[in-house]
Amino acid sequence: MDTTSPSPPRAVLAKKAHYYRLLQRLLSWLDRNLSWPLPPRPCLKISIPSTIGNHPGEISLYFFSGPSKPISPERTIHHYVRRPVLLNFHGGGFTIGSALDDARWAGTVLKAFPDAVVVSVNYRLAPEHPFPVGVEDGVDAILWLWAHAEEYNLDITRFALCGDSSGGNFALTVPLRLHAELAAQDRLGRDNDIRLAGLIAFYPSTDWTRTRKERDATNPIAVDKSMIPPAVFALFDDSYLQADTLPKKPGTAEVDMAHAYLSPGLAPTSLLLAEYPPHIAIYTCGWDQLLVEGNTFRERLRQLAVEGHLAHVEGFTVENVVHGFDKKPTFCMAHRKRDQMYGDAVRQLQQIWRTS
Repeated sequence: MDTTSPSPPRAVLAKKAHYYRLLQRLLSWLDRNLSWPLPPRPCLKISIPSTIGNHPGEISLYFFSGPSKPISPERTIHHYVRRPVLLNFHGGGFTIGSALDDARWAGTVLKAFPDAVVVSVNYRLAPEHPFPVGVEDGVDAILWLWAHAEEYNLDITRFALCGDSSGGNFALTVPLRLHAELAAQDRLGRDNDIRLAGLIAFYPSTDWTRTRKERDATNPIAVDKSMIPPAVFALFDDSYLQADTLPKKPGTAEVDMAHAYLSPGLAPTSLLLAEYPPHIAIYTCGWDQLLVEGNTFRERLRQLAVEGHLAHVEGFTVENVVHGFDKKPTFCMAHRKRDQMYGDAVRQLQQIWRTS
C-alpha cells in the first residue's frame, strides 16, 4: 500500500465495492448451484453482537454440519461425542465475498469428518468497516462459540481456524488479536483460557509492507496470469487500509504496516510462539503475487518446528494456478488441483484434531 497517497472517499469506494460484490455473488452462486458435486448449504445461521473494539454491530455465523448430525440448541443430544470445530474466514480482499463462498471446502471437510462443525464467519466488509473490524469480528466469533460450546456440543479442545486470501490473513492474525483480548480480560493461563488446536491458511497475505508492485516483482509471472485487474487490487487496498484506522508506530503518527494484525509474517517470534497453535499449514499459488511472502512465512514457521517450538508446520505451493483458483465455477469439470490442496488440508485437520 502507498500510504502517502490519499484514499478516495468511502462513499466512492462503497459504490465500487457494491458492483464487485454483485459480480462475486454471481460467481459464488454458479459454483454452489451449477458446479458438480453440489456443496452443502448451511444448516443454521446466527447473528451475534460485536463486543470488542469500537465498532458496534452484528456478525453472522453460518453453520455447516453433516446431514445426519444437524446442529442447533434444540436438537443437540448431549451424550454425543463433542464435535470438532473449524472456524472459517472467506476471501475477497477484505471488501467482497461472503461466508457462503467456502461451502465447497466445508463439504470436503464434512465428508471426511461427519461429526465436525464448520462455522463460516460473515465478517463486516470494508470500506464500510476497514481495518481492524474484520480481525475483531473473528475474535468475537471465537469468544461467542467458546461461550456457547456446551449449548452446541462443541469440543473446545479441537478448535481450528482456516481461511483463504484475506480470510487466510485473518486465520493468521485473529489468534494474535485473541491473545491480546484474553490478556485484557485476565484469562490467560486460567481454566477458561481459549487454546486453538491448529490453523490452515490458503494463499494468505502476510506482509503489507510491500506494495502491489513490489509483490509483483517477487513473482513476475503473476502479472501475466492474474485474473484480478490492478484497479480491483487498488479498491481492496483503499477500502481496508484507511489511514485513520491503521496502527501507528509507537510514539509517532506514522502508519505501521508491519504491525502483527496486518502483517503476521513480520510478527516477532516471541509473539508467534505465545499465540499460535501447535499445528499450522499454509498453501500458496504458483502464479500469485503473494507466493513469496507466503512461502517465506511458512519456512519461518517450519524452522520454529524444527527447533521444537511448534509441533507441525505443513503446506505447499500449488503450481501453475492463480490466486483464488479454487473458487472458480467448474460446472461438470473436475478440478484436480483444488482437490489436491483440499485433500492435503483435510489430512492436516486429521492431525490437528487427533492430537489436540
